[in-house]
Amino acid sequence: MPGRGARPSAGHRGGSTGSGWRATVSLVCATLAVTGCVGRLHLPGFVHPIEESSMVFESLGRSVRIDAYVPEGRGQRHPAAIVLHGSGGIHLLSGDASDRYAEALARRGIAAYVVHYFDATGTFIASISTEGREYWRWVRVVRDALDWVRTRPEVRPNRVGLFGVSMGAYLAVGAAATDPRITRMVLVAGGLEPGVADSTRRLPPTLLLHGIDDDEVTIAEEDDLLRLLARRRTRVVTHRYPGEGHNFTDAVAVDAVERAARFLGEGPAGTLLDVLRRSDTSVPPGDTSRRRIP
Repeated sequence: MPGRGARPSAGHRGGSTGSGWRATVSLVCATLAVTGCVGRLHLPGFVHPIEESSMVFESLGRSVRIDAYVPEGRGQRHPAAIVLHGSGGIHLLSGDASDRYAEALARRGIAAYVVHYFDATGTFIASISTEGREYWRWVRVVRDALDWVRTRPEVRPNRVGLFGVSMGAYLAVGAAATDPRITRMVLVAGGLEPGVADSTRRLPPTLLLHGIDDDEVTIAEEDDLLRLLARRRTRVVTHRYPGEGHNFTDAVAVDAVERAARFLGEGPAGTLLDVLRRSDTSVPPGDTSRRRIP
């Protein structure tokens, strides 16, 4: 499953990033390599018909585009997800991976909104230095997007979550840590941005989805986040896909959407997390209580 451009690997996060042009060229090449692979996800069984539109809201003094994917039905309100792309941005070079996730979530009954948060900072593709410089401004954009989404007539304002991919997952953690209105969080290939843990007092129930063979955002980076979630007593479910790297295959992307839609759309958090744990196929050593998905 292609992402929105490759996130710098764990080795780049803690040390020198090399020259800026090398990082940019690497990101562009990685983006071009996956552009031709994206497309609509084919979900099994019944899917909701959806309406698609693009609108703008204001943040940091600029217009920010938002792509809306909403289940059809006049007068109906739905659980919602703000979808956050990765470091490759959203443009012709990087295909439409965030949009395909959002479309699939909408077909499972979740109103999904892809936020072009780079618009607020004039960013095209983000290097690790760009992320360090702009991270908290992007968090502000996400919070402004939340203000906008909660006013939509098709949205249940008390059921708005985040769905972040790669760098977008890192961004989701910062936004959720600073805004208690965010009710749930789904992170695909996520981790913990430096400095976020120091100011985090609470995080919403969280679903973590990760490829075990991911060498862009490693399992070790997600483990840093897991330790923070444990310290904050956050309800969390993890699912790690054997043999998957940073960019999910279509079959795994479909499974990720199914899990995310259930997590974002159903029941009280505690009850839902129990259901997810019982159906999870990733069983830790010594745990024989979980069952495979039928």
